Amino acid sequence: MSTNRHIRPAFLLVSLSAVGALACGIVVQRDLSAIPPGQIGFDDMCGLQDYFDSLEAKVSKPPAVVSSLDLEGGDGIKTVRGGKARIVFEGDFLLKNVKRVLKENYRRLPEELDGAKKVEIEVRWVERASIKRVTTDQESELFVDDDSSALPYHPCLSEFLYGEPLYRQRREMWGKPIPGQTVGSMTAGEDAGVPATNDVDAGAHE
Repeated sequence: MSTNRHIRPAFLLVSLSAVGALACGIVVQRDLSAIPPGQIGFDDMCGLQDYFDSLEAKVSKPPAVVSSLDLEGGDGIKTVRGGKARIVFEGDFLLKNVKRVLKENYRRLPEELDGAKKVEIEVRWVERASIKRVTTDQESELFVDDDSSALPYHPCLSEFLYGEPLYRQRREMWGKPIPGQTVGSMTAGEDAGVPATNDVDAGAHE
């Protein structure tokens, strides 16, 4: 009997610790689960058009993939492609945008995120209609200052990491020029009375 009295408090302590860890984890702040994924991109609900336009204008190199694993399978009729990738964000432009996307869509993020000089995100992805998307049924992982945190699925995370083809199509559909692109004798922006700029953060979503 005395043994049981010692075991139960220890088990309770472990259980409470596990609950506490879950309570402190990152959670979704902006729930877009009821909105069709196609509409999220079409309406630019993640505020990413300027980000992708700026990347295409070469104001910054895109985030680097530091490790990846590509897999392919199927049932003999339909081929399924997927994999895992770890993506790193460094430099003022990329850090500004990755922090914005995380803060707008999640809460309980690591306190170290604000001052981080490098942010890494590891995701599992699947290819749909020749476009990669983050898998919806598995958590991603956020690395800040070598500490990792589980990152729940959010459509804006998928758009941010793999939405470049869709946002290029969206820009072309609306006839929006790339920032700094020459239109006739003027650069985009000047024809609307806005001076052209070479600022690295030009076009970045605030």
